[in-house]
Amino acid sequence: MIGFILIVIALAWQSDDAYHGYVMSRNLVEGHGFVYNIGERSTASTCPLFTLIIAAAYFITREMYFTSLLVCTLLSAGAYYILAYKFCKTKEQVLIGFLALAGSQAFISYTTSGLENSLLFFLSAVFLEILVKHEKYSASSMLKMAVVFSLLAMARMDEVLLFIPVIVWVYLFKRDNVSFIQAVGLGILGLMPFILWEAFATFYFGFPFPNPAYVKLGTSIPMIQYLKRGVLYAFYTALDDLVVVIVPAAVVILTLFSKRIKYILVAAGLAIYGIYIVRIGGDFMMGRHFTNMLFVAVSLFMIMQNSELPSFKVMRQLRTVFNATVIISVVFAATFGRTVGSQYLMGHNYSSQISDEREYYFNTTGLYNNIVSLVRTGKLCIPDTWNNEATEDLRANGLNGGIIENAAGILVYYNHDLYLNDTYALGDPFLSKLPANYNDNWRVGHLRREVPHGYRASIWFDRNEIKDKDLHEYYEKIRLITRGKLFDSERIRSIIEMNMGKYQYLIDQYEARRAQEEEK
Repeated sequence: MIGFILIVIALAWQSDDAYHGYVMSRNLVEGHGFVYNIGERSTASTCPLFTLIIAAAYFITREMYFTSLLVCTLLSAGAYYILAYKFCKTKEQVLIGFLALAGSQAFISYTTSGLENSLLFFLSAVFLEILVKHEKYSASSMLKMAVVFSLLAMARMDEVLLFIPVIVWVYLFKRDNVSFIQAVGLGILGLMPFILWEAFATFYFGFPFPNPAYVKLGTSIPMIQYLKRGVLYAFYTALDDLVVVIVPAAVVILTLFSKRIKYILVAAGLAIYGIYIVRIGGDFMMGRHFTNMLFVAVSLFMIMQNSELPSFKVMRQLRTVFNATVIISVVFAATFGRTVGSQYLMGHNYSSQISDEREYYFNTTGLYNNIVSLVRTGKLCIPDTWNNEATEDLRANGLNGGIIENAAGILVYYNHDLYLNDTYALGDPFLSKLPANYNDNWRVGHLRREVPHGYRASIWFDRNEIKDKDLHEYYEKIRLITRGKLFDSERIRSIIEMNMGKYQYLIDQYEARRAQEEEK
């Protein structure tokens, strides 16, 4: 346990993307609302529960960097504690579990990245702990399971794919003195945190899903290209970190030899989630989406081998295969992927749009470097991550904000007096709804939008200056939804109509005209 925590702390860092959520956490605590840019109700965070947890911690300390690292470390340590002390029953299992997690560069990277991964590890551990305690489930156990499932959805919606097969099985076939009608009621009650969040998000932001989801969905890129990117994502990740790819795959296969249907269903969830990751094109952050798969896979195998009969010959053979897979994967990653030292401190570059984020940001966001900077200069070195030329230009021109080339999370966080968005539109409720500009070397989740004539002026002067008549009307509705009075009846009507697609024709007409102009 201590060794795991020491590794996590020694290699602690923060992702730039985490600061998009931190901006919202700070704005909430400081009384500006749960918003990305002050005065506009839009979200740039895909993990509302984690963002709210960070806000609660920030409320106590009023300091973000060390506070967020502490939260991530505690959540990751809590997940590891459940694995090592609840799921592992022998010293061999503890050692193999430690090697599997500590031997994965991606897993260690995302224990402290400031993204939702650490929360996912912890909630997955809690879910599995509830699952493993019983053969049949009482009303209390079923409710607890549904609540944790709901919290997972609030941490990251797509993560529930891991546990949908097994929770459906529990609710349909493994009830203990609970009728079907009662089970439905328990399920709805357990899902209330997520249901209430969705109701709040739709009312407050005007949309049920996080703004980055609309950015990533509105690309019109053929599925085959996403599948190719997804396969490359797994391939490049395996080159850097074989452990995080091969161990979950091995567990899915090995679990087929189990006699317990609930373990097979958890493995099915792993397979479904892995297919989903490939389908969405993976990610630009190397290994990130495989990390919770690794944690669940390691936990599942520890649980499985302890619940089967110790004398079960096949299980002993499977344990040998699993242990060998972990050891060989760790050795491969350390020897061929990179040396042990560079694995943790430097990272690896490939000619692709998939990158080792910790390698890129470690020098300015790493815990060690920031402690040294704090001791030497009295300030953190994080603000030096991004050049402030764009923000300086805005201030020099007397502007309160604008659409700049790259509104990175850290840049936005340390320039909170300005309204900042960019053409990636992660926090822009208007641009995110426009069609993406395609390029052959596209990066997952990062396709730029064309800025309509007059939109920059609309941000500068806080009024609708868009020249295109259709987009002018559409933006007027967006302004009403995101900047109008919360309880205005016209705003509420517009939210309903917007989500029912009533105004989509305005975007379609704009896109059609743009296509015609490009053909000329």
